[in-house]
Order: sequence, then C-alpha cells, then structure tokens
Amino acid sequence: MYPVFRSALIAAALVLIAGAASAAGLPITKKTISFKAKNTEITAAYPQTGNKAIDSVLAAYAAKVVADFKNEIKGDDANMPLPGASLYLDLSYTVERNDAQMLGIVFTEDTFEGGAHPNHEFRTFNFLLPDGAQVFLGEILDGKNGVGRLSRIVTAKLIKEIGTGDNAMSDKESVQRGAAPRADNFANFVMLPGKLHLYFSPYAVASYAAGPQETTVDLQQLKDVIRADWRAPAPSFDCRKAKSNIEKAVCGDAKLARLDRQMAEAYESKLAEGEFDPDAAKKLKADQRAWLAATMKACNIAAPGPCLANAYAARIAVIRTP
Repeated sequence: MYPVFRSALIAAALVLIAGAASAAGLPITKKTISFKAKNTEITAAYPQTGNKAIDSVLAAYAAKVVADFKNEIKGDDANMPLPGASLYLDLSYTVERNDAQMLGIVFTEDTFEGGAHPNHEFRTFNFLLPDGAQVFLGEILDGKNGVGRLSRIVTAKLIKEIGTGDNAMSDKESVQRGAAPRADNFANFVMLPGKLHLYFSPYAVASYAAGPQETTVDLQQLKDVIRADWRAPAPSFDCRKAKSNIEKAVCGDAKLARLDRQMAEAYESKLAEGEFDPDAAKKLKADQRAWLAATMKACNIAAPGPCLANAYAARIAVIRTP
C-alpha cells in the first residue's frame, strides 16, 4: 500500500475513533447468574445488547467464569474458609464505551477461593459496530512495532505514575516486567475516542497490596502504528511475505489469522514465564518446533482452513494450561 494512501486511511480511522461518542449506542440489559450454597456464593452479571454476535460472546464468557470457579473449588476442603466466611465469585461489569462505532465492556472478577487473600482480575471486550465484531489489540496495532511502541509509552508513564517518589506503589523493575513488549501484557483495554484505556490486575505491574492499576495512552502517540482496517487478517507474521499454501490461507481468513496470532502470543508469554527455568523454556521451544512441523505436514492440503483452526485451538489450550 502506498504510504500516502495508508496514512490517509489511518487518519480517517482516527477521526472515526474520536467521533461523536454521544451517538446512540446499543440498549443494555443487565443479566445475572446467581448461585448460593453452604460456604459458597456466586453472582455473575453481564450485559445483553440485542446484538446476537455480541451477546453470544458475553454470555459465554460469564458462563465460563462461573463454571471455572465451581470447578476450582469443587471438593477442595483444604481451602474452606473460616467459620462465618464464604468462598465467593462476584463478576460485575462497566460499560465504558457505547456509541455508534464501538462497544467497550470492562469486567471485574473478584473471587475468594480460600487462599491467603481474594483475587481481582480484569477482562475487557471491544466490539465494532454495527455488526458486533470483536476486536483485539493485535488487530488494532501493527504487529510487534505497535506493541513495542505501546510498551515503551506505558512503561515510561507507569514508572512516572506509580514507580517513583516517596509514595511509589511499585518500582521500575516491576513495571518493566509487567509492561514488557508482549501483547498479552496489554490484553485488557478499552478503545475510547482519542485514547486507549489500559487495565492491569494486581501483580501485573505492582504488588497485590498496591491493587489494580490503570493508565491511558493518547492515540496520537500511536497513530503511525494503528492499522487502517481492524477487520483485516492480522496473523503473527507479515502477510506481504506469505509464500506457502498455509501462510496464504491464514492471510486470507481473519479467524485463522487471529488464531495464529493468539497462539504466537500465548507461546511468547509462556516462554517469558520460563525465564528462570531454562529446562522448561528448552522443552517449550522443542514442543513448539515439533507442533509446527506436524501441523505444516498435516495441514498442507488443498483447503487447510479447518485443519489449521483445530491445530491452533489445540495448541493454544496446551500452552495456556498452567
């Protein structure tokens, strides 16, 4: 794409992003999943919009959170709370953006499973309107260049905001680790008109005692690394260099491209976890090479889409398993 034309498209995208946030959004109805038993209480709220694409994603997310919590505490007598206390899940949400262009939802997941303290996690969802297509950071920012730029901006900002001074809630090393240039570090965000709002759960960039953290980034600081078309396929590699049948298939299908990128992001994060365990990192690399070779062989067929989708999903599940 010619640089001038690409710049014009990005400028137009930024105008749309910064457009009238007051424009009519979707109607929001609060839905709730509730469960109460001896020593256990669950309340999970999620929004319903009337848009089938959006509602299916949000309802499935809430149901999975509830199912995972029940499974986590099932038969775990060792973690039962003290008399008078309860294990609990409280899933709540905030509609941070709801206009003609996007819907942005922030879920807050508070749980107590009988450990040393409750847990607090964020989960965000961004949808393009009117169709309700979900969009992820890797489809908004231009690959490693975009994530790298965001990392540098956020690291400097958080060090200034929470990592310095007499009342600092964190330190330089914690911020640098939690805001390192990996897409998973910035997975929780809401795209607002003119800025990117980022959320960090406890432990991400500061201690548990410091609590969750937030920061915003002006989109003008990212304007040259924002993709012109957020619905276009965005795999982990440069589609301009795609040569094989499999690479071309991935670059021609947005869903396959997303799976490819999410698998690469999961691998990158898992590899970072093995920083202090060379043997684990070595095994992960060997397993990844073996998976890649097997997948390239098995899916090198005329229509590789279904084969690749299954292979990516299975590999992501394995990598994400603690």
